[in-house]
Order: sequence, then C-alpha cells, then structure tokens
Amino acid sequence: MRFIQKKRLLAATGLAGALALGVASSAYALGSGSLNLDNGTGKFTGSWSFYPQGTGHGGMHVTGSVCDTSGDGDGVYSEGRVHGYSWSGKVGDSNGSAAGCGSVNKEWYDPATTYTSYGYYQVCTDDLGSDTCKGSGRLNR
Repeated sequence: MRFIQKKRLLAATGLAGALALGVASSAYALGSGSLNLDNGTGKFTGSWSFYPQGTGHGGMHVTGSVCDTSGDGDGVYSEGRVHGYSWSGKVGDSNGSAAGCGSVNKEWYDPATTYTSYGYYQVCTDDLGSDTCKGSGRLNR
C-alpha cells in the first residue's frame, strides 16, 4: 500500500513541476515578438524580447534596422525606454538626412532590479520643432 502512495505522490509532484515549467516557458515566450514601426518618413523593422529574470538585468533587448525612407533632409532615428526611465539609446542611419538604414542592437533595463516589466520603442524624424515619432504600444514581459 505504501508503494502505491509513494508512486502517486511522485507522479503528482512531477505533474506539478511540468505544469510550472510550462507556464514559465509560455510566459517568457510571450515577452518577445516582431516590431515594425513606420512614421511616414522613417521606419524600424526588427524584433524585441526580454531577458529572463536575473540575466542581463532582465532587460528589454531590441534588434533590427532603422531606415530613412524619404531622404527629405530630415534625419531619422529610433530609441527605447523601460518603465520609470526616459527615452534613450538613439540609433540612426549612418548618412544623416539622406535615405539609408542603420543597425540597432540595444538593451534597456532598470539597474536597481532583476527584471523589467515592460518597455516601449519608437521611430522618429528629426524635423523642425518637436520630432515626429511613431511608437510601439506597451511591450510586456
């Protein structure tokens, strides 16, 4: 009788562990995706993801390219931010205001924590006055 109880306990423990691992894996899988932004004169094409808690400060990582699609004399750049922080990490194309593309491989994180809950990314045109930007929605872990 005790052998059967131990077997049931072991099976229940294994099932609980598998469920917990499955939930954790799917939660991390939801914290990534493709990212395509277009503000009319510039665009960003790439992807975003969050590092696991305790790895890379659990920050948001963005890779891709930012392109000036109009060559109208106004430069184009992209930048990101995580909750509680300002926009930073500007990346533009290497030729300034002419049409062209630049590569993005950046991360943003809160150095005081082990993970970041959410962030944002945007592509902007450096035009007269306030820059014209097209931002992502909230990118969640």
